[in-house]
Amino acid sequence: MKEQAFKDQLLAYIHNRLDAQYYESFFNEMAEMDTATLELWIAEVLDQDEGQALEQIALPDLNIVHQKVLDDIYAIDPPKPALIRRISPWTWASCAAVLLCVLSVLFLKNFSTSPQEQITWYENKNAYTVYAKLPDSTTVILYPHAKIRFEYNGRGQRDVQQVQGRVVYKVHKNKNAPFQVNYKGYLTTALGTIFSVDPKDADHVLIKLMEGKISVGPFTRDSRSLIYLKPKEEVLVNLNLQQMIKFSEPELTKSHPARVDKELKKLIPNLTANVEWSNQSVKFNQTKNVQLLKVIESLYDVSVICDSPDLLNSSFTGSLNSKESLTNFLTSFCQLNGCTFQVNNGIVNISNSGRKEDVQ
Repeated sequence: MKEQAFKDQLLAYIHNRLDAQYYESFFNEMAEMDTATLELWIAEVLDQDEGQALEQIALPDLNIVHQKVLDDIYAIDPPKPALIRRISPWTWASCAAVLLCVLSVLFLKNFSTSPQEQITWYENKNAYTVYAKLPDSTTVILYPHAKIRFEYNGRGQRDVQQVQGRVVYKVHKNKNAPFQVNYKGYLTTALGTIFSVDPKDADHVLIKLMEGKISVGPFTRDSRSLIYLKPKEEVLVNLNLQQMIKFSEPELTKSHPARVDKELKKLIPNLTANVEWSNQSVKFNQTKNVQLLKVIESLYDVSVICDSPDLLNSSFTGSLNSKESLTNFLTSFCQLNGCTFQVNNGIVNISNSGRKEDVQ
């Protein structure tokens, strides 16, 4: 009885009529059966199907039916003889010319719209800060000895490999193409924003956001390990320990005097100029402006760009108190040197000519 029930289920399964609720018991029983017996039963089912197929009513000869229909139609509407029309060589040539034009237009359209990869290197070999414009309209500010590699293909890939030196990025907004900077395995991602990547030493890099929003994290990690920054926030990355420490705006404001003191004590001994730092005041004596502006950057935590070599080579004598506002100092400085300045999102542009330095 059990054997006949399984044969019935086998027949129903082969004809795709077995209910889904019997699948589990059917396959369990099949797995326990002898393979030779199972093959014999399947052959019996197939032989039975073949026999039933032979007993089916034969189909009529469709060719005969088709010919009879045509005879009835032609009796009412006889076919007309086909006219042979010759095509002149000029007609063939015209068709070929039109076809070539269409193919050429399609080829040129596809060729012009296909994205073309661009890889460009930028390096600042000058002793002062310069800027350059990338193919995607992003502006980069390169500090001395900075070097980057930019890859752009127009399909949404805007990748920077920062090799060395401090760089400030003013990213051209493109929501379909995230802008990414890779520095020694740590990736900074932005859409349209202003941020800086500043290597402090061989094991540490400081990433600071001036405008917009960015994410920072290891290149090979998932999104759960990313740190998101808001304007005026920073993250310090320990490359050796693979750790990230985030600093909020209130924390940075509170620690600003101590950080300025540390930065200037580290910077001033490396300057080839007569500069003194004491009691929150800096004294300059015939100091080249190119070195003066480095002190200004550390004192006010800004990036300074000056496009005039003559102005950079001029000297300055005087003092500057850290409590004096940056705007007041720059106003006095430009009145003395005949220049103009602009301050925007922590970036200071000083100019007294229309000439800009090129990146080498």
